[in-house]
Amino acid sequence: MELTEYISHVKSDTGLLLRASERTGLTAAVPSCVGWDVLKLLTHLTRVHHWAAAILGGANRESFSFESPDEAQLKGVVEEGVSKLSGALRALPPTRPVWTMFSDLPPAMFWARRQAHETAIHRVDGELAAGFGVSEIDSAFAIDGIDELLMGMLPSRVSSPIGRPFVVTVAPLDANAGWTVTFGPDGVTTRLGAVDVADLTAFGMAPDLYRWLWNRAGDDEIALRGDLTLADAWHQHVRIGSR
Repeated sequence: MELTEYISHVKSDTGLLLRASERTGLTAAVPSCVGWDVLKLLTHLTRVHHWAAAILGGANRESFSFESPDEAQLKGVVEEGVSKLSGALRALPPTRPVWTMFSDLPPAMFWARRQAHETAIHRVDGELAAGFGVSEIDSAFAIDGIDELLMGMLPSRVSSPIGRPFVVTVAPLDANAGWTVTFGPDGVTTRLGAVDVADLTAFGMAPDLYRWLWNRAGDDEIALRGDLTLADAWHQHVRIGSR
């Protein structure tokens, strides 16, 4: 995907999230983020946007500070965060060194991709809170998000020992792609390609798999083959912490 496509997704998904928040109000619970309400969801996302924009602008990520806006200012601060992030992504000189969490992508592409999927998943959270269904997710974007999660986020962020080793294959039905994820005593490793023999295989259309892998869809929204108890193990271990 191109930089401009990621930026477009950040803008459109933030807009959808704000629209969902208008339906629910800020005190509504977010079922996919236990203990969160819509206010916390929006505050978290705009903080992440401002944080990424600051990093792209050369700020020290450890010293970044963000004052949570009050409810009257919230929408404006969210929109400001998107604007700052978009501008910083477009303005980043190719040769400027910028910290990234994982991946060997150029910094602008890394942050555009990471923020696009961060925003998309939290847009889903807002729509689940609203209870009116989840807006369509583009298949190519979903494939990209699955790859980012499985190849980048999981190996780098899920490092706790797994007591019961198991292998999960992820096989979207609408793309020539697949991934094999191994949970072991040293954490998680992922390789491209789907193996014929796995403890659990997850099938489905890419947008549904994308949400399921991020624990934003039920087991009944995709197809599972193998040891179905491992779906619960997936949901238990794949819990990406937030800032």
